[in-house]
Amino acid sequence: MILNKCPICGSELEYNLLYQFTKPFKILKSGKLSIRPKREKADICPMECGFISCTNTNCGFHTNCDLEVEENFRCKIFLDDDNNYNIEFDDNVPGQMSIETLENGKYMPEHS
Repeated sequence: MILNKCPICGSELEYNLLYQFTKPFKILKSGKLSIRPKREKADICPMECGFISCTNTNCGFHTNCDLEVEENFRCKIFLDDDNNYNIEFDDNVPGQMSIETLENGKYMPEHS
């Protein structure tokens, strides 16, 4: 199943690419760091990792940098050969979200 919207609320998803940078400070004669940096951010480059998150701030769906979801359901998120994000649900985990709890791509919890 192509992952093109949030599996919980159906909102848009975004991929957050993490970057790193350096901000050099001079070490003073006293051994303390200067208050101001020597120059602004430098050496900005990607960290080769990122995570997926829902744009709906009330939802909370997100992955870690290994694209693992740890909260309320078990699934596998991966890139296919065409660089499309896909999601597969593990239907063998009792009490966890599965493909049967999705309706039109949205999470539909069972009502007791």
